[in-house]
Order: sequence, then structure tokens, then C-alpha cells
Amino acid sequence: MKADHVLVVSLRKAGTHLVKEVMSGLGYALNGAVSSSGAEPRPIGRQAALRVLGAVYTPDEIAELKRSTDRSGIDQAISRAVTALNRAWSARLGMPPTAVVNSDPQTDWLTARELSRQSGYQFSDTPEGVCWFTHDLDLGRVDQRFLLEWSRSDTPKIILNYRDPRDVLLSMVHFLTERDSARLGEFPDHVVYGDILSSVQNPRDRIGIALTDPDFPGGSSFERALWLLRHPRVCKVTFESLVGPDGGSSAVAQLGEIKKITDFLGLSDDVDTADRETLARKVFNRKSHTFRSGRTGAWREHFTAEHQALFEQRYGHILREYGYA
Repeated sequence: MKADHVLVVSLRKAGTHLVKEVMSGLGYALNGAVSSSGAEPRPIGRQAALRVLGAVYTPDEIAELKRSTDRSGIDQAISRAVTALNRAWSARLGMPPTAVVNSDPQTDWLTARELSRQSGYQFSDTPEGVCWFTHDLDLGRVDQRFLLEWSRSDTPKIILNYRDPRDVLLSMVHFLTERDSARLGEFPDHVVYGDILSSVQNPRDRIGIALTDPDFPGGSSFERALWLLRHPRVCKVTFESLVGPDGGSSAVAQLGEIKKITDFLGLSDDVDTADRETLARKVFNRKSHTFRSGRTGAWREHFTAEHQALFEQRYGHILREYGYA
């Protein structure tokens, strides 16, 4: 049975765009740290709409909507409820708040009220057929009731995506140095360290900063994700397998990783080998916003012996935990 609710925890610069292509190709709408840009809004369906309304509005407000003959007003109420619920869950999952352009005061109020609820909400109240993305699921920040719901019901299905930490660090250095501030995403630390690294002329010194600065973007994400790596009900996928032959891996490994995802999501009977092969051809998307080179093992061309020693000193245990030692 296909999983209705999925959460992908994809560490920053670990190839989020690869998993995005897979999940979109499997028919999921995307939410959270990525979006279904360019896609038509997907209707959530009557049953899902009723669940969303019940999660956001009071019984009296729902009764008033049922009496209403204003179809446009009802559609607007549903749209506001979906937006408020999505924003509230973004906060509950510990995602950083984002600036909202032309914000609707009523939706803002509904979001605040939804966040103030002390009981009764569940992640399963969010629309079905949606895959949420986050770059972090910090046990110290995530809503504890979400964890209890997940532990008891296995909703949502959680996928962890990661990459060789050395390539992640190098990719972040290149990204922060080469992207203009308007394309550094919604992370304030990207903007701050983009300025810092751009002021440093020597590429080796930039890597040195990344290896020694405790606040460097993504520097502690692997530690925070260890609980996901160790948990038996989390599906683990890697950049190295999913990137395929275009990124230095193999077609066999790529198809195996896609099959791992489809099996985990209950899609074994719906997605055959031909479907996986078709999907694999779309995974390596050079048009992705954060795409640079998409290669495995690039760190070997840039790390000096000193860099390797610094990395071992700070992250050696991480390499071993994630199987890259």
C-alpha cells in the first residue's frame, strides 16, 4: 500500500535534488525545503480537505462553512487551512521560518492559532500524496508529539539522504563562494558565510575555514542525524548510489537505490523495472537550482594533507559511522 505521507531528511549539499526527482516521479507533490515549482497545484481531494478543515477550524467554523453557499469563499477557506497547516508543520518539524510575500492576515492568524494548539493534531492531518523535505530533523527542536505519532503509527515514512561528508563540505564551500546572495536560499548562515568565503582569495583557506569554524553551515548536521541513521524504520539512501553513472556511480547502484525507496513506500507492485529505469534517466537534473557538478569523490582533488588531518580530527568518527572511512 502506497505511503500517503513521506518525510525526506536530506542533509544540506547531499543531493536533495536527486531525491526530489525520484519523489516527484513517483507522483508525490513536494513541500517544505523544496517545492513543486512549475507544477500545477494538485487538488487534495474531498476526504483530505475535510481532514485539513477539521485540523485547522473549530466545529462552529466548520458548521458555518457547511451552511455557506459561497463556493469561492469555501475554496478560500480550504486554501487558507492548507497553507496554515503546512506552515505550522514546517515550524513543528524545526524548519527555519521563511519570509512570506503578500501575506494574508487571516492565514497568519490561523497559522498562529494552529501552532498554539496543545493537543489533537497529527501529521496525518496534512494532505495525502505529499512528500515533505527538510534538511534537518533535530531531536532538540522537532515537536515531540510528532515523534510519538511516528513511533506509534509509522506515519510519515521517513527517508534519510546523505553523502560523503568531505564532498558535502567541499560542495558547500563552492556553493557559498560561487552563488550570488539572491540564490543562497532561505538560510541566513548561507548569506553570512557567502560573504566570508567570498572575501578569501585562496581556495585552500576557504576549505580551512569550513573545517575549523564551528558555525560553518551544515557542519553539525551529520551528528544531529545519527539517530536517523541508526533507526531501523528509517530508509537510508546515499548520493553516491542515487547519482548514477553521470555522477561517477553505476546504473546498477542507482536502480537499486530507487528500488529501495519504492519498496519502502509500498510501491513494489506499482513500479516495475522499466518504470525505475525511466525514473533513473530523470534523476541527474543539471537544471536544479543547487546543481554544480554532481560528482562523487571530488574532495580528493581539493583537500591537502593538512585538510585531511583536520577533517579526521573533527569528523573522523562521522566518516566511520556513515561508512565512508
